[in-house]
Amino acid sequence: MQNLQMHILKMSRFRTLLALALIVCSSNTSFSTTLEASPGKIEVCFSPDDPCDDKLIDFVKSAQKSIDIAIYDINLDQLVHQLLIKSKSIAVRVLVDNRQSKGNHSLVSTLIKGGIQVRFGHQKGIMHNKFTIIDNARLETGSFNYTNHASRANNENQIYLSDLEVVGKYRERFEKIWGKGKVLKVE
Repeated sequence: MQNLQMHILKMSRFRTLLALALIVCSSNTSFSTTLEASPGKIEVCFSPDDPCDDKLIDFVKSAQKSIDIAIYDINLDQLVHQLLIKSKSIAVRVLVDNRQSKGNHSLVSTLIKGGIQVRFGHQKGIMHNKFTIIDNARLETGSFNYTNHASRANNENQIYLSDLEVVGKYRERFEKIWGKGKVLKVE
């Protein structure tokens, strides 16, 4: 009986990986797709073909308890607006790259002025993570920076998932960087 259960589990994982491979390799279909996979659904988005910025904004809007973001660059004004709204009712924390946050197009100063807790990663090299954790239970990650250029011009990707083990690892990573991070202030 255990061998049969193991075989079924392996086949389920194989089908999930096969489905992901088919989505990535397909060139005749839209890439914004939802897959049912154990233990939760997985969604993917590819810009500029799909509205990945809108998908991210809807993801942020869905938060009920908390939003933790680690992002290299952010200048999507609608996203920043939603974060400011959410920060009035739930905890919102944002980790950014120190140098990138001071760029001409960065909206990090808007987040700080709006009262959101912002820190820059303090490490050797750059803080190049790109992920958002919602309610300690759901995750968005991928190559997608939260910028207009990533949304409209670049070939970028996002994956959304709710596997608690994976989300937990990202949560640990966020807390480690947050704990070492330095508070960012508006100059």
